[in-house]
Amino acid sequence: MSDKSKTPPILEVVDGAKKPKPTAKKPTGNGGGGHGSGSGKDGRFGAYRVNNGAFYQTKTKDDGFDEWPLCDFTCKIVEEVTAEDGLNDASFIRIEGRRRDGLPLPLVDVPAKSFFSNQGNWINEAWGSRAFVYPGQSKKDNLRACVHLYSTLNGDIPRRVVYKFIGWKCLDGAWHYLHGGGAIGSAGPVDGIQVDLGPGHMSRYQLPAPLAGDALKHAAADALQLLDVAPSRPQVGAALLAAVARAPLGETHCTDFALWLHGLTGSRKSAVAAIALAFFGDFTARNFPANWADSVNDVEAKAHQAKDGVFVVDDFKPSVNRVEAEKQHAMAERLVRGTGNQSGRGRRTANMQAQAAPFNRSMMIVTAEDLPRGASLLGRLLVLEIGRDDVNNATLTRLQEAARAGRFAGLMAAYLQWLAPRIDQFKAELPAAVEQFRNAAQRDGFASSHPRAGDIYGNLLAGAETFLEFLQDAGAVSSEQSDLLLIDLETNLQAAFKEQGAYQSEQDEVERFLNLLRAAFIAGDCHIANRLDQGPPKSRPHAWGWRENGTDISGERLYNPQGDCCGWHVDGSTNPPAEVWLEPNTAFKIVQEFSRRQGDAFLLSAASLWRRMVERGLFLKVEPDSKTGRVKTTVKRTVAGRSVRVLVLSAELVESG
Repeated sequence: MSDKSKTPPILEVVDGAKKPKPTAKKPTGNGGGGHGSGSGKDGRFGAYRVNNGAFYQTKTKDDGFDEWPLCDFTCKIVEEVTAEDGLNDASFIRIEGRRRDGLPLPLVDVPAKSFFSNQGNWINEAWGSRAFVYPGQSKKDNLRACVHLYSTLNGDIPRRVVYKFIGWKCLDGAWHYLHGGGAIGSAGPVDGIQVDLGPGHMSRYQLPAPLAGDALKHAAADALQLLDVAPSRPQVGAALLAAVARAPLGETHCTDFALWLHGLTGSRKSAVAAIALAFFGDFTARNFPANWADSVNDVEAKAHQAKDGVFVVDDFKPSVNRVEAEKQHAMAERLVRGTGNQSGRGRRTANMQAQAAPFNRSMMIVTAEDLPRGASLLGRLLVLEIGRDDVNNATLTRLQEAARAGRFAGLMAAYLQWLAPRIDQFKAELPAAVEQFRNAAQRDGFASSHPRAGDIYGNLLAGAETFLEFLQDAGAVSSEQSDLLLIDLETNLQAAFKEQGAYQSEQDEVERFLNLLRAAFIAGDCHIANRLDQGPPKSRPHAWGWRENGTDISGERLYNPQGDCCGWHVDGSTNPPAEVWLEPNTAFKIVQEFSRRQGDAFLLSAASLWRRMVERGLFLKVEPDSKTGRVKTTVKRTVAGRSVRVLVLSAELVESG
């Protein structure tokens, strides 16, 4: 989908269409137009006639008929095509024509609604000044009816469907996996199914015939080397292989998460991601289907096309400048949140009719040099970090050779052939397997970073288990090998999910607020004063935004406050623990401004932040609202003789966490 045009073109000249060769005809008085077998001897069909190579309208009278011209050409509907994209099916009419002087008129695709519309002007839009239509609205209506009738003289107009996406489609009661080269069913490649993924790298989603026998076993051995691509971080290869296995199962259980592969430039993360993508077509690290320079609408549309397959968005690097960084973070927010919610951005037509919105139906893998903002987004991702020394170059080279030889795509074709008769079975079994693995993860506590983490773990492990079952049925691995591989995958996936808590902490808004507040004290943007005398706190005043300024006559150190006062320190020597009373509006404003100057805005609202802190029990004192019964985060305290509402926190928490 392009940002440049919100609607499809009215018509399009078909690229590479073969124009019919003129055939010699005997003089008939009808020029080059000819007529079908259903026309009369005088060339009439219904209320129309071909005369001297052009369409005429006729009217019968007692001594014959009158006629008057509609245009200076004849044309015929070759076929009617329905383009199915999983959202809005679009029909178009494919038309070829010839002018009365014998000039061929190019084959064109005309949207059906334009052809059948009374206001349609498709002829001049398609053929320009080469075709002439006589004036008058009735002429256009009659010409449309004439072309329609003329095209059916030899029978119904041929019809066919062109699919604009890959993935599973139930056709004639059987499941078929669509790809750019056709489809794969339970018996292998299926003839007569056309898939058009459009221009660009999306057309590379093509699969060969399924492998079998020794060729399949060889390809399976190559694929399992992905587990060793990063020996020091085996969770990377395990997660990628599990993602490849899980991707075609999106029809049986929606894929509402993505993988985020990040590392410094030169870590070969793109090359590793390309191996996973090569299972679904002719892909390398130089021809990914999408990157972060694309518009968000374009990426959303392509992710919708890549149904039940791996889809890579390459090179998230929001560091060019602040404006571009904000755009990329906003794009990440939309793509990842749409993936997690399995919904697109709603749109309306000019007359306020709802439009179906594309959303990600693929197993999306992002390569990046940074993380997206917010713990909520990270909860929809499995983050995998890869360093410059992690990838084994020899293993990567062997994987790339196998990918170039098409062995991974052939293995995937065989996997899809095996899945085809089992799709309905897995629609019942896979969600149950995911739930079982999720419950085990929650019980063992290694996927506690976010409520969604257990589901992501369950999905990946269930996908890996399904793939190993296929390899075992195909004779590529034994039962014992399959069990050992599943144990290795399970162990390495658990290691990946144990790391997610650290990423969550980095992006957790509560932790970030406290860290930014501490940084503001150190930078001298604000300070905390003693509750009693408004001077520096007795303990470590420099940690609370005060700077030493010599000594007084008695030798006592003097301190100057820095920036605005955002709260007060209460000494805990008599009534521990020591407390900090934050003035909520000032403290929040200081953190927002400090964050903005760093180029990383703090977007959570104050009210939401305080609620999250209440949920974690970080406030030492709260009080109920007398009217609503809800918890009030602020309490009344007396400071310098006046009553103020403050947030009461542990001084130790604010000072050092």
